[in-house]
Amino acid sequence: MGSVRQPVAHVVTGFPPAGRTASVPAGETGKLGQAVPDLEGLIVSVEAPGVASPSADDSDRAVRAVSSAEGFFRTEGDTLVPASFATSPWGQVLHGRLIGGLTARAAEQARAGSAELACSRLTIDLFRSVPLAPITVTTTPVRAGRRIVVLDVTIEQGDGPVAQGRVVLLRRSEQPGGTFRTPPAWGAPTPPELGPPQPASNRHWTAPWQSWRTGGADGAMSDGLWIRDTHPLVSGEPLTPLMRAAMAADLASPVSNSSTRGLSFINADYTVYLGREPQGEYVGIQPAGHLSELGVAAGQCVLHDLHGPVGFAATAAVANPTLGSPAGNGGPRLGSRGWRAWRLAGRA
Repeated sequence: MGSVRQPVAHVVTGFPPAGRTASVPAGETGKLGQAVPDLEGLIVSVEAPGVASPSADDSDRAVRAVSSAEGFFRTEGDTLVPASFATSPWGQVLHGRLIGGLTARAAEQARAGSAELACSRLTIDLFRSVPLAPITVTTTPVRAGRRIVVLDVTIEQGDGPVAQGRVVLLRRSEQPGGTFRTPPAWGAPTPPELGPPQPASNRHWTAPWQSWRTGGADGAMSDGLWIRDTHPLVSGEPLTPLMRAAMAADLASPVSNSSTRGLSFINADYTVYLGREPQGEYVGIQPAGHLSELGVAAGQCVLHDLHGPVGFAATAAVANPTLGSPAGNGGPRLGSRGWRAWRLAGRA
C-alpha cells in the first residue's frame, strides 16, 4: 500500500461488495472588564453585559466568517505552514489539538465519496513538542474492507515524525433495537445560555477560539466547558463538525486532569470515539473521570454538541510543572526564567 501526502486529498470511494476486500492505492470572579487569573493559570476576562453571544443555530454568516478567517495552517506545495497563533499554552510549540484536526481532515478526505462511512475513532499520538515550523502530512491506507477502513496519518518535520494519527471509518447500517445505557446526564448550560464567551489567556498565550466554562467565568476547568473554533484549520478550507470535535477533544486533558491546584499533567495522546456524527460549531466537554498514580494519569470526558452527547475522549498524561500556578495553591510561581524551564519540560 502506498502513502498519500496531504493537502492532496486521498479519497476512498466506497466499500467493495459484500464478501470481498478491496486494496487501496498508495481564581476569583473579577469586576466587569477586569481580567483575573484562575487555577489553570489562564486569564478569564469578565466582560460587560450587553455583548451578544453566538447564536445556537449554525448560520451561513458564521460559517462564511470562519472559512474566510486566517487558518492555523496555510498550504505551500506539499507542506503546511503554521500561523503565529497555532501555539500552545505550554510554549512556542504547535498546539496538540491541531494534530487531531489534521487527522480528522484526513478522515474527511477519505470518506468524501462515501456517505455511508462514519468516523468511529480518531487516535492521536503526540511524540514530542512540535516547533512552530512547516510540517508535512502523509496518509497511508492500512485496511479497506467491507465494513471498515483504517488510515494512518503521519505528521513530520525535517528530522522525522513528530506525531501520528489513526482513523477508523465504519460503514453505517440499520440500528439494532433495544435500550442502551447512555452517558451520565450533563446538566450544563449551553453557550447561548452562558452568555458572552470567556476569553482565556496567560502571560504568554491567548486562546485562538471562543470558550465557555460551564460554571461561568469563575468556574474551574474541571467543571467542563464548551468551545467554538473561529479559525479554519487550513486557510481556504471549511472546518467541518468532525474536525471541530477532533480539535476540541484535546482539551479533555485539562478538563479531566486538572486538580484544585491547577493543571499538573501534559497529555501524550488522546483518542476520540464517536457514536454519532457531530453537528454544528459548538463542542462541549463533560468531565467523566480521572485516575493517576506516581505521575501517570488517565482521563476521560464525554463530548457533546448542542443536541446531546456524541462520543467520548480519553487521554494518557504525564506529570509536568503546574501550568501557571497562582499564589496560594502550593504550586511553583514562574518568572521568565522559570517559564523557559517550564516550556522545555513539555513533551520530551
